[in-house]
Amino acid sequence: METETRTRHSHTLHPLRFSLNVLYTARLLIGMNASELDAEACLDAVDEHIEDITDELVATELLHEASVLAGDVLAAPEDTAGY
Repeated sequence: METETRTRHSHTLHPLRFSLNVLYTARLLIGMNASELDAEACLDAVDEHIEDITDELVATELLHEASVLAGDVLAAPEDTAGY
């Protein structure tokens, strides 16, 4: 059962959150191998991507919330479990 209100921006939120989690995991793994070649440059590159994804995620969440407040929501899919 879906509890979150769906808007045209909803489908983008989960992939963005997943991407952010993957980037944080990559940063952790790079940091664990800091003794390797040029870990500092890799960390800087990952940090830039984290900032970009975070900015996009925040903007999408704001658009989603604005859509909910404005009443621009998608209709819930019909329940066809009994058919």
